[in-house]
Amino acid sequence: MKTHFLRLLDYERWANAQLVASIESLETPPERALSLMSHVLNAQMVWFTRVANDHLVVGVWDVLPVAWLSETLEHSYQKWSSFVKDTDEADFDKIITYQTTTGATFQSSLGDILTHLSHHAAYHRGQIITILKSELSQVPSTDFILWARQS
Repeated sequence: MKTHFLRLLDYERWANAQLVASIESLETPPERALSLMSHVLNAQMVWFTRVANDHLVVGVWDVLPVAWLSETLEHSYQKWSSFVKDTDEADFDKIITYQTTTGATFQSSLGDILTHLSHHAAYHRGQIITILKSELSQVPSTDFILWARQS
């Protein structure tokens, strides 16, 4: 499982970087694209605080300055990658109790949380690409299989 989740993290880093680069290339990126990209990156950090009992410094819908996107992406990747590398195989089934941003309490396995992060980001990347189609002559392709062929 550890290898699978590390691969997902590597893919997420690559796919998110494709969109960050596209957003950075625009003189005035669409507000909604920036908001959604910020949300993807912020959500990764919010979930990290839940599983690692880390200090939360960002709101899930805070809009990041364009200049912070790459650094935030890399910071998130480093935190998650180190965390997963240090996690024992059996701990991916460990149940994490957490509160949502609305205060509701839930329990999920670490493996389910990591899977959710990947699916959540893919959903929003699709939205971002739809927005960027009117701004760019060519939008990035972020399909997992494209990344897997290159790895």
